[in-house]
Amino acid sequence: MYCFKSSEKQVNKKNSIIRNIIHLFYSTILANILNATTLILLANFFNSKNYGIFSVALALAMIMNYFTDLGVSNTFLREGSKKESLSNTFSSYIKIRVVCLLLAIIVFSVGIHTFYQELQILYMMYSLLIPMVIGLMMQGIGITYFQLTERMQFIASIKIFSAILLIVSITLCMVLKVDVRLTAFLYGFSYFIAGLYSLYLLQKNVKVKWKSPFQNQLVANLSPFLISGLFIMLTPQLGPLVLEKTLPLTLVGLFAVAYRIPSALYQVPGVIAGAFFPLLFKTYNQGKLEEHTRLTILQMKIMSYIGICMTISLFYLAGFLVTILFGDEWASAVQPLKILSFIIVLQGFNIAIADGLTTRGLQNRRTIVQFITITIGVMSLYYLSVSYAVVGAAFAVLAMEIVSFVGYILTHPTRNMILTKVILPYGSYFSISFILLHYLLSKYPFMAILTTFISVSAMIYLFDKSTRALIKGFIKKKKQQEISHVTNGRQREDENNAH
Repeated sequence: MYCFKSSEKQVNKKNSIIRNIIHLFYSTILANILNATTLILLANFFNSKNYGIFSVALALAMIMNYFTDLGVSNTFLREGSKKESLSNTFSSYIKIRVVCLLLAIIVFSVGIHTFYQELQILYMMYSLLIPMVIGLMMQGIGITYFQLTERMQFIASIKIFSAILLIVSITLCMVLKVDVRLTAFLYGFSYFIAGLYSLYLLQKNVKVKWKSPFQNQLVANLSPFLISGLFIMLTPQLGPLVLEKTLPLTLVGLFAVAYRIPSALYQVPGVIAGAFFPLLFKTYNQGKLEEHTRLTILQMKIMSYIGICMTISLFYLAGFLVTILFGDEWASAVQPLKILSFIIVLQGFNIAIADGLTTRGLQNRRTIVQFITITIGVMSLYYLSVSYAVVGAAFAVLAMEIVSFVGYILTHPTRNMILTKVILPYGSYFSISFILLHYLLSKYPFMAILTTFISVSAMIYLFDKSTRALIKGFIKKKKQQEISHVTNGRQREDENNAH
C-alpha cells in the first residue's frame, strides 16, 4: 500500500478530459454490451413470469443501492474538488456509506416482508439484493474516488471487470441449468466480487486515515443532492414498480425487455457527463462562470449528437434487434422499443443541462424539476398502462423525459444561450433530417440510418461555426503532431548516422 503522499502525487497526474472521455467511452460501451447480453441471456433462460419477478427485484436493488449513498457521493465530489489532500474527507465518506448500507439492509428487509408474501418472490429478492447491493456500494466508493481524481482508467477497469464476471456467471448457470434462485444469487454475487476488486484498486492508490476527525462538510447542504439522487435513481425503476400493479407479470417482463436496450444505450452519452462533472465543479468553485458555460454548451453538443445517432439507429433496428436478441416470442416489444428510442436523444440534452445546474450550486432547481417529472411519471404510467398496456407505458416514459427537458431549460440561468446555441439548432437538424428521410426511406432502414447520420453531421459542420473550428483545430493539431514526430525521427536518424 502506498502512503498518501505518493498517492497525492498520482492524483496530481490527472488525465486530460479527452483521455478520460475515451476511457469512459470504451468501458461504458463494452460494459453495457456485456450487461445487455447478460439480461438477454436471462430473458431466454427465465420464463416471462420469472423474468418479471427478476425485473422487480432488480429495480428494488437499484433503489436500495441509492440508500447506501443518499447523495453523499456528490457532496464528496463537491468538497474534494476544493482540497489538495483527500485522506480525511475520503475516510468520512466511506464511514457514511457503510452506515447507510447497514440501515438500508434493515429497512428494506422489513419493507419486503411487508409488501411481498409469495415465497418465490421473497427468495428471488433476497438471493439478488444482498450481495448485489453490497457489491454496488463497494464499486461506487472506488468509482467516485477515481472520478474526483480524474483517473477514469480505473473506473473503466472496474466496469469491465464487473460486466465480464456477470456474463461468465450467468453463462455457467445456463450451461449447468441451475435453479432460478441460485442464478439470481450468482448475478448479485458477481457485483460483490467486482466490489472487492474496486477496494483492491483503492488500496493500491490511497491510504485512508480511519482515525481522522469526521468531515461535517460532507453532510452540509446534503438534502438537495439526497432528494435529487433519489429521483435520478427512481426514474428508470418506475416502470417495473408501477406496472407490477397494473399489468400481469408477463407484460411487465415485456416492458422490461423493451426498456433494457435504450436504458443501456443512453448511458453512452452519459459517459461524457462523467468526464465533465468534476471539471464543471472546479471551474465554478474557481469563479470561472464563462468557462463553466462554455463547457456546459460543449458537453451538450457532444452528448446530443451521440444521442441523435443512437436514437436513429435504435428506431430503425428495433425489429431486427428484438428478433435477433430475444426471439420471435418477444416481437410485441418492437413498437414500445421504437417509442422508447427517443428517450436517448432527450437524455443527451437533459443530463448536460441538469449537470450545469448542479455544478452551479442550483441543485434545488434540478430537484424541483425531478419531483414534477416523477409525479407526472407515476400518474401517466398508471393510467396509460391501464388503458394501452405496454405501448401506453412507453409513451409515459417518453412524456417524463419531455417534462424534464422543458423544466431544465426553464430553470437554467443561461437558458437563452443554451436555446440558441444548442437546443434549437441541434433539435432542428435532427427533426428535419429524421422526418424527411423517414418519409423517403422508411422501407430501407439501413439506408435511412446512414443517410440521416450524414445529413445531421453535415448540417452541424456547415452551420455550427464553433464546432467546425473545433474539428479543424483538432485535425490541424494532429497533423502538426505527425509532422513533429516525423521530423524528430529524421533528426535522431541523422544523429545516429553522424556517430
